[in-house]
Amino acid sequence: MSRDSAELLSTSPELAPRRKSDLTRERLILAAAKVVGRLGYDKASSARIAQEAGIAAGGLYYHFENRQALLEELLPTLGKHMVAFVVERIAPMSWGLDREVAGFRAYLEYLADNPEFYRVFTEARVYAPAAYARNFAATLRDFEGALRAQRRHGFLKAREEDLPLAAHFLTGIRNYVSQMYFDANPPRSMNVDDAVNLYRQLLSEGLFRT
Repeated sequence: MSRDSAELLSTSPELAPRRKSDLTRERLILAAAKVVGRLGYDKASSARIAQEAGIAAGGLYYHFENRQALLEELLPTLGKHMVAFVVERIAPMSWGLDREVAGFRAYLEYLADNPEFYRVFTEARVYAPAAYARNFAATLRDFEGALRAQRRHGFLKAREEDLPLAAHFLTGIRNYVSQMYFDANPPRSMNVDDAVNLYRQLLSEGLFRT
């Protein structure tokens, strides 16, 4: 695309309202995630979400059919943000154990920066089941794809047919470590380096002597 074309698109009056609408929609999703993170899905009223987003209460319904439609967008959106956060940190790295361990560390760093993700995720199965199903499927698909690439590059001993189960195993570690992370007293006081080092040991050496 030429520079002139790019400038034309950036100033197009037809595109400007749509771009502003998309930004407001995203702001509502992130505001709703913050409210859910503090209060839970059941207390995340439309009024509270609109106030958090800094828009008029009725503005929510311009972008979403109803409150539930908005809540169903929280986990998939945060899930995409989390994946982008992790990928940005591991993309320059070569395939192998260090890359997988760095991905685990990046996941914990994302939780530290976005603590609302944990409650949005854990309560979604009850309050936003469609969103939970979408995110779960996407997470496993992405993880399985990463494991397949590790195997293709010669770094994974698991059989091809075991990769879906391996993706479930490693996703489970992340989920339960994140629970420990937020249940710590005080919250998020768990030593991240200890968790990362143990994760490396699990993947490279195992826990048991034989």
